[in-house]
Amino acid sequence: MTFGERLRYLREEKELRQKDIANILNTSARMYGYYETDKHFPGDANMILALADYYNVSLDYLFGVSNIKNNKILDRFESVFSGLSEENKKSAVDFMNFLLHNQK
Repeated sequence: MTFGERLRYLREEKELRQKDIANILNTSARMYGYYETDKHFPGDANMILALADYYNVSLDYLFGVSNIKNNKILDRFESVFSGLSEENKKSAVDFMNFLLHNQK
């Protein structure tokens, strides 16, 4: 999925029009439309950050690096996991693999 396709998906998920988002982000509907159709990429880092913030997604998700919209859960997991002993880390990974293979 391209940057523009992700933007469109996120906007449609909120059931908003391009004009609505453009007003919120203080840009033109035409420019926002260019973002969604990949005809133009936001040249301003502040706009990219504003998009990620408005849609509550990580930059990795916005750029297609990850399919995880928000990394808050992963950040919390990493914080807890890093505090475990090596033995408990192995147990945690084993348990997660168990859950993965037994989910419905």
